[in-house]
Amino acid sequence: MSDTTTQLLATFESLSEREQHELLITMLQRSGELPDTMVSDDQLVGFADELFQTLDAEELNGNEADPD
Repeated sequence: MSDTTTQLLATFESLSEREQHELLITMLQRSGELPDTMVSDDQLVGFADELFQTLDAEELNGNEADPD
């Protein structure tokens, strides 16, 4: 991951949950406008698996987010 990407991710993580949600929606909408943005089913499954593994690890470590 590039330094710029790491900085963007850190900034994203500093946002409130609502702001994160709004940003994600906007980014997903705009990603459809980019050339070659088609994600394969295998890639989506891999992304989902990685996300759930991360969430499971955080839950096991007692780092789950506080519900609103």
